[in-house]
Amino acid sequence: MDTDEFAGSKAQALLDAHVAYLAARLQGPALQFELERRVDWVLADAARLRLGDVISEASIKQTAIDYAAHMRLGGGIPALVGDIAAAVYEHPVHEHTTLAELLPDREFEELLDKLLEMQRLREEVIHHSVSNPVFANLVAQLLYSGLRGYVAQGGRLAARVPGAGRALKIGRAVVDRASPRLGDALERGIRRYVARNTEAGIQASAAYLHDAFESEALRQAVLDFWDDHKHRSVASVRDVAGQLDIQELFVIGYEYWQRLRRTPIYREVIERGVEVFFDTYRDTTLVDLLDDIGVTRDMIVRDGMRFLPQVVDALRAEGLLEPALRRQLEDFYRSEAVADILR
Repeated sequence: MDTDEFAGSKAQALLDAHVAYLAARLQGPALQFELERRVDWVLADAARLRLGDVISEASIKQTAIDYAAHMRLGGGIPALVGDIAAAVYEHPVHEHTTLAELLPDREFEELLDKLLEMQRLREEVIHHSVSNPVFANLVAQLLYSGLRGYVAQGGRLAARVPGAGRALKIGRAVVDRASPRLGDALERGIRRYVARNTEAGIQASAAYLHDAFESEALRQAVLDFWDDHKHRSVASVRDVAGQLDIQELFVIGYEYWQRLRRTPIYREVIERGVEVFFDTYRDTTLVDLLDDIGVTRDMIVRDGMRFLPQVVDALRAEGLLEPALRRQLEDFYRSEAVADILR
């Protein structure tokens, strides 16, 4: 139906009445009634449809990959998250919130016990820690410092032993008449001894750490440390890292995630997760799926009424509500099907 035929026609009158009717239903108590009954209609249909009936595993996988791995984020997103992180960091709530409020004693003990039970992880951590060159250098330095200190304190120790002081004087005189390189030789001897015994020191350290993790003393020491610090405010811990440090860590983490999402393992993990989800819920009705994830009818209505009235009021205030409804309906009322009915 062209514009000239439509203007002033019964079809236009019906369209105008339809738009006015819908606009009236989108305000006051009528809005909640409309929302509730439409939610009920949808949920009734959802109880008759299974996940596998309405969507395929391949489509879920592709959607997840598109958003998780391929979607390009605009520059505003990282900047916004950084600003939010800074605002959260500075929030005064940290001043009067304690660590114990975030992690009560019961949960702390359960977490600690679980970590102590993870024997294989513990053994791997100890093995790789003591095998690290930095740790080996630390053991060697401790042995070296201990031996040098022992030699250096020989005079003071000898002073406590009758006759030892005279013996040391005689020995020092002999050393003074000997080659000036004797001190260097002693130094090299100490270093050779340290080199030979460093591996034994490392093995002893590993054995000690294994025993320590198995003992009740370590668990109690951690609990005592927690008791000493759990009443500290979050702010006192937060201040260990400055706001700039937090922002820089966020940038590093964001750049790492950008690289990670391009790796094959990232895609494989997402696809496997989708497979498990689909295998679990393939034959589950949509309403049961919503129930499993905790979405209820009352929740949908509540959240709908939290936002929908504001949206409708804003559209109405700007004169956009009725034009939006008209756009949805006008093509139908201009159609030949309606014209044939009204002839």
